[in-house]
Amino acid sequence: MVVPEAYYGYLEAGFFTIGFMRIGDELVRVGFYESLRHLEEEVSSYSPRPKLDLEKFQDLIQDLKKYLSGRRVSFNYPFRLERPEFERKVLLKVREIPYGETRSYSWVAAEIGRPRAWRAVANALARNPIAIIIPCHRIVRKDGRVAGSGFSRKIREHLLRLEGALP
Repeated sequence: MVVPEAYYGYLEAGFFTIGFMRIGDELVRVGFYESLRHLEEEVSSYSPRPKLDLEKFQDLIQDLKKYLSGRRVSFNYPFRLERPEFERKVLLKVREIPYGETRSYSWVAAEIGRPRAWRAVANALARNPIAIIIPCHRIVRKDGRVAGSGFSRKIREHLLRLEGALP
């Protein structure tokens, strides 16, 4: 059996870096990093090690640039979600949330038929392997506040402001 090639790339996005990885034609990772060094540390843990190739991600990079400039983008890229069934349901439901809108953790829980599992929803979203493609930043507390702290909260608030979902 031939193992598909793995590649990674990145886009500097102001105060953070967006890193991405694909195996074959499928995205397996889109994440936020404080620096390129942090992305490279994560990539070095993969076996076989993905190769840096920005050319393989030109369409994604262009779409990310448009998105970060405040334009609506549909990130319709093939992706792979190797997650437990509950997490898959959560992530696929969150993928349906429109640009510029937010939903609560309890809304997601109810939508997947587990109305009391809002904490499990939050945990599943914390392990989202393909941020932005699956827009977990659009999930907020029931009172409308952005959850989390530090670096990740700052990014979530930034993305929601770009989309017009936060003042």
